Amino acid sequence: MAAIYSGIHLKLKNPRTLWPDKLKLARFAWISTQCLLPNKEQVLFDWTSHALTGFYNKKMEVPSEVVEGLWTYLDDILHSRKLHNVLSQGKNISLRLTLAQMINDRILEYSSGLASVSFHTVLNCCHGILTSPVLSVAYTAKYELLVELLTRLCGLSSMQLRQQKNEEPLSPKVFEVLLVVLSTYLTVQKQQANSNRVFSQVTAHLIHPLLLLRHLLNSRVWTENDDVKIRQNLSKDIRNKVDAVLQSALFIPDHLQSYKDEVLPSEDESRAKKSHTGKGLQGPVNIILSKLCVQGANEEEEALFYAVKSNSLALLFKFALDSFSKGGENKQVIFHLMTKLIIALGFTDELDIDEKFSASNWGIALLSLENIINSCLAGDIYNVAADKIKHGEVQLNFYRKLARLLFNNTQMGIPAWYRCLRTLLALNHHILEPDLDELLSAVWVDADNMELRVRKAREALISAVLQTYGKLRQLPKLIEELLDVVCRPAADELRPALLPETIQKTLSQCLLDNPPSQNLEICWVILNRMQCYLLPHIQDETSDLALKVFSVSSLLYAVLFNFKTLDNSTPVPIVKQTQNLMTEILKVVEDLLKQNLVTKSAWREKVQEVTLLLTHTWLEVDTLFQIHCVNKYTSPAASLSGALVDKALTLRDVDSPLGKLLQKLLVLHKLKLHLLKSSTVTSDASEMQKLAQFILNRQDLSIMLDPEQMWDFQFCSVNTNTYKAAHWFLVTSNLSLIAPYLEPKDTSDFAECMLKSLLKGLDASGSNLENTGISVSLISRQLLESPVLWELPEIFSALMKCIIKAFFGLLDSSHMQLISPSFLKSCVEMVGIEDGETDLTPSLNRLKAIGQEILDSVKMKSSIPLSKTQVDRLLQLLKITSVLNGYAMSPEDYSELFLSLFTLTTCVQCDESVNLSASVGLLKELFSVMASLLLVKNSQTLLKVVHGSNLLEATMTSLFSRSSKGLFKGVDGPTWLSFLQSVQDFIQSLIQLIIDRKRNMCLNLEKFTSFMVESNIAAGVLAVDTGDLCSLQLHLVTLSMLCKEMITTLGKNKQLDQTLTHMLEKATSVMEPAVLAVLMGKGSGLLRQSFSVEVVTVMIRSELARASISEDDGQEKISRMTFYRSFFQQILKELFPSPRPMDFLISSVNYLSAFYTAVEKTKAADLEEVHIEILRSVHTLLSGTWMSLSDVKELEGPVKEVLNQLVSNCSQEQFHLLLLLLREGLVPAKIEGGHSNEVLSAVTFIKLLSCCQFPEHCSKAFWLITPQIISTLIFVIKEASKRPSLTRALTLPTLQALTVLLSQGEAHISNPHHIIVVLGALQFVPLDSHSMEDYHAAFEAIHEVLFAIIHCYPQVMLKASPAFLNCFYRLVSSVMHEGRQRGDSDRASEKDRESLLKCARLVERMYTHIANAAEDFTVLSSFMVAQYVSELQRVTLQPEIKAHLTEGIYCILDHCVEQDIKFLNTTLQMGVKEVFNELYNNYTLYHKSQRQGEEKYTV
Repeated sequence: MAAIYSGIHLKLKNPRTLWPDKLKLARFAWISTQCLLPNKEQVLFDWTSHALTGFYNKKMEVPSEVVEGLWTYLDDILHSRKLHNVLSQGKNISLRLTLAQMINDRILEYSSGLASVSFHTVLNCCHGILTSPVLSVAYTAKYELLVELLTRLCGLSSMQLRQQKNEEPLSPKVFEVLLVVLSTYLTVQKQQANSNRVFSQVTAHLIHPLLLLRHLLNSRVWTENDDVKIRQNLSKDIRNKVDAVLQSALFIPDHLQSYKDEVLPSEDESRAKKSHTGKGLQGPVNIILSKLCVQGANEEEEALFYAVKSNSLALLFKFALDSFSKGGENKQVIFHLMTKLIIALGFTDELDIDEKFSASNWGIALLSLENIINSCLAGDIYNVAADKIKHGEVQLNFYRKLARLLFNNTQMGIPAWYRCLRTLLALNHHILEPDLDELLSAVWVDADNMELRVRKAREALISAVLQTYGKLRQLPKLIEELLDVVCRPAADELRPALLPETIQKTLSQCLLDNPPSQNLEICWVILNRMQCYLLPHIQDETSDLALKVFSVSSLLYAVLFNFKTLDNSTPVPIVKQTQNLMTEILKVVEDLLKQNLVTKSAWREKVQEVTLLLTHTWLEVDTLFQIHCVNKYTSPAASLSGALVDKALTLRDVDSPLGKLLQKLLVLHKLKLHLLKSSTVTSDASEMQKLAQFILNRQDLSIMLDPEQMWDFQFCSVNTNTYKAAHWFLVTSNLSLIAPYLEPKDTSDFAECMLKSLLKGLDASGSNLENTGISVSLISRQLLESPVLWELPEIFSALMKCIIKAFFGLLDSSHMQLISPSFLKSCVEMVGIEDGETDLTPSLNRLKAIGQEILDSVKMKSSIPLSKTQVDRLLQLLKITSVLNGYAMSPEDYSELFLSLFTLTTCVQCDESVNLSASVGLLKELFSVMASLLLVKNSQTLLKVVHGSNLLEATMTSLFSRSSKGLFKGVDGPTWLSFLQSVQDFIQSLIQLIIDRKRNMCLNLEKFTSFMVESNIAAGVLAVDTGDLCSLQLHLVTLSMLCKEMITTLGKNKQLDQTLTHMLEKATSVMEPAVLAVLMGKGSGLLRQSFSVEVVTVMIRSELARASISEDDGQEKISRMTFYRSFFQQILKELFPSPRPMDFLISSVNYLSAFYTAVEKTKAADLEEVHIEILRSVHTLLSGTWMSLSDVKELEGPVKEVLNQLVSNCSQEQFHLLLLLLREGLVPAKIEGGHSNEVLSAVTFIKLLSCCQFPEHCSKAFWLITPQIISTLIFVIKEASKRPSLTRALTLPTLQALTVLLSQGEAHISNPHHIIVVLGALQFVPLDSHSMEDYHAAFEAIHEVLFAIIHCYPQVMLKASPAFLNCFYRLVSSVMHEGRQRGDSDRASEKDRESLLKCARLVERMYTHIANAAEDFTVLSSFMVAQYVSELQRVTLQPEIKAHLTEGIYCILDHCVEQDIKFLNTTLQMGVKEVFNELYNNYTLYHKSQRQGEEKYTV
């Protein structure tokens, strides 16, 4: 056979053999082990290459399907396991260069749309060659061939990216191969000895294709059709490789001299001549720029290529900066390179616009310019002093030209234009200072573009200008320049507001940091400008002048209100200057108040606003100075402040919104002055009432404009639209001042306005998230939730009355007249009605009458129809009502509100327009709100008005009635369950209220129990044949809740106990048939499985409670054991065969606990069997494969209760069985077998058992074997830590079990070895999770083990301290690594940052514990500090993380003596020593002095 196969080579070479047969023979030769060919792999490669070369060189004719087969054959060989094995054995196989050239040609062919074979196969072949180190020599041996491949693949990728409009998905294979080619090329490029050759190849062939590809990847709008792999991984990796290729080719240290020779200005001809001699590159910058300036075939391509060039220039500058400017060297080279790159954006050498520059390119050009000069700023290229002394201010002159370019070609609609100016300002304020007036005019005073992005950039620039001049202490100069611009003739009267919110805040901060003398200088500058240039011409009646005066006045207001106030420590000269200033301002105010403004016009409005604004400013500032600077400041008009307010209020026809607001502020000032007076006479009280009413202004409240209209707190933005928000803010923020002086009608109007705004706020679809101001509805919502409203009883009561009125305002008054006419009457109208109780107030008499009418209407089955609109409005009112604080309500308001809600609950009936779920949802909300109201202190008043049993009966009557009418039929399961829960909460709260009141408790409970058991309504419900299942379920819910509350009341009084046990017997007697009826009913699908289990559990607990109270034998008292036992067997069947809802599992485990108690109580014969069944069932449940870790956690509470009952009186045999279960589960080998849930079940059992109360003999046995349990748990941790997927699922629960064992075993575990092995196990717990949530969980689990050891085992710490500190150091280094500062792209989410902060707090906490146990760690204190500073030297921490860690290490430094500090200074390395010295200096300055001060005053 071998002889036959050896002739294959000849047949492959034979021209007479058909090509299909040759291909078959070649395939057979490759796969067959019996084909003997010398150097077979090389022969077959050469044959394939020869065949393909012959076809493409047209030297032989090969059918197209065979050509396709040859490429596929080559692909199969390249990716075969056989070839991989051959190459791994060291066998050398070479590919012909012609094959590599053919692949390159096919890529070019495909890019041109002329593909003749499957391109995917060709790419696979290319991928296979390049990923094999041996075969890739075909490319790596010939550098130009690899460059050609990369160029063509870049072109192909760019072509695909540019075809986005065709909606064709990108081919992942192209980009995968491109990434491999880039990686290969980068490796080869770094190996090239001749860097000039690399530069030439890259600039000649690669630079433009690579930069075009990078731009297209960056700018592509990714769609859902694009492959996720390309979008998330490949595109980023390719960009990184492109950056590495370009940086390592164009900007390497070897080329630095060439760049210097080209960009630096020559000092003389000899130097210029010398620069051209040598082996360096000739004009590298010009070469690069010439390759970037590619002409497009059309306008679209021209725009694309300009975008590529602009983005690339910023990128190339960053590369040059990174390569040539390390350590701050070569700054001049970098600067001159930057100038060339900026000019290349389309500008001339003198930084004018090039004639070929298109105006449409400004946006891209400015973005590129911004990136370049930002890199320059970040790289610290511009040293002002060095530039002036050494280089003749060449950089300053260039930046000034750049600034002139920006000002000569203002692009007010492009945010980057503002950002460029901001960066130039950051470089040196002298760059923009010559054009400061133009800057202030264009950017601040006369800016007209209000688009959000532009506005933010503009305000950021203005803020930067203010901050810069504030730091330079030149703020007066800036303000003077600003005033010059403001006072110029305006091109347009509609100038924007001078001080919007952002600029106002910045100015405020600058003024606070500014010296007082300069702030006064600013005020004088503003005041002089007003007095000299504006006010003398105020009578000219030009609106432009009035606007200017207003702008200057608002600036003066902002300055005076935002610098530091005078106080008794202020130097006298400053106080004197301030008094002079206030005197001059007062003169201006008085002159303005004397103006006779007759003509009604916009000019008059502005003059009035100026007058009122200056008056308000002067009064507020003067009063503030008088309060805080009593000893030095004397008011220029101390007795005239009231007169000024009166004059300002007498201004004629103030109609403008701002004018009205300012008048109210002046009145508020007057009100405050009255309040400061020591005595208040009757005339003052009436005056105060008038002032308060003027501020409130009921007429303004009645006008409800858009409640969502935002206001930014600035006077300049108060207009017709924002006035309502400004006025509402003024009223609500001073509500505590004006509320005592308002009449009832005023408070009622205020409450109505507030309720309307709240309702309209709920109606609004959404708020403007970009706006940071306030609106009427937002203010009302905040007031509703604030304690201020609760402390104003009149306002709060008025709001409640408005809500009650709104409830019944939705209903037809005729229906209300039938149901409860007393609701529509006042207390005065109810005086004549006699009542049996004489001690009740008229309001309580009225409420009692209302309560009786409601109960009667329920018995009469009266109803009020509701439409869908009414239901929606009621739900909104309920949402507002649920926020009200019940503790702040008066008893009368509380009772009336509750009865209103109760009326709605029992009497409203939704019509056909309301769907079923909305109708049930309304009832659910009503029950929820009433349940929350019943929890407050005032709820006791309710039972004075109406008996609790009557409320309960009326509730159930109403619900049974609705159910009988079919209201609940067709309700989906979740809605019904939610409704049942709300009913249950309400019934529970009301029964609890009856019990807490104690008065007539038995009577009320007995009456209600009889109603639920014996009444005709209850009989109808319990009749399964005629009743409905919804009523039955409501009946069971109510009875179970009644039984629960009565059980909690037992044991307080013997006579009471007898009554309650009798009622429990009556209640449980009807629950068994009802439960059976529910279980057999067709509608039981509505209920969750846990419902019946919870009800039967209550039945058992009721019988157990009766049995414990009775003196007879318990066996006679638990009369339904057969029923309970059958239920027990059913639960065991359904507990764990398949996944079950969590609420069912919890209720079932609770039932097992109750049933076991009943079995113990009755001393049943099968107690032992029940014990074993429950134990095995619970263990099997926790071992279920469907049980997640969160499920196990949720079950821990109920399981712990069951275990406590099982082990509290267990025998030795039962305890032995328990240990066997643990031994079966605690087998580390099960983790390898995929049975980790069984191990988790055993671990959970151990954790819970360690907290249980064993009998003495069992307790001794358990703690005796605890060391073996600890050893087994450690093996589990080691095994589970090998699998990252089990860290959260098993490793951490095992750690938690260890923590509990150590905490509970404090008195039982004494051997230090057991503690040390636990510390050793902690080293295996991984702390490198990708999820911050998992990281925090692992971190906390390790910390808790360490805390348990240091807290509970101080006696072993002396031996275990090194191991303890090693574990703790893992936590420290880990949190420092995770808490390092990151870039914007790698920044963590808010949730992750909070988790990390918790970890830092834990480290701080542990440091304090170690410091408290200092005697065990005295020798190691310096070691801990050394570890900390060594780690700190490697990373830059986030400030909040560093703050916590620093506070912790300070506690360790407290225990470092002088010898330790000397030791650290001697042994630490240089960089680390600097970090330590900084830490120790801060410790000495802040912490040590504070601690010593505290110790000084510590007893």
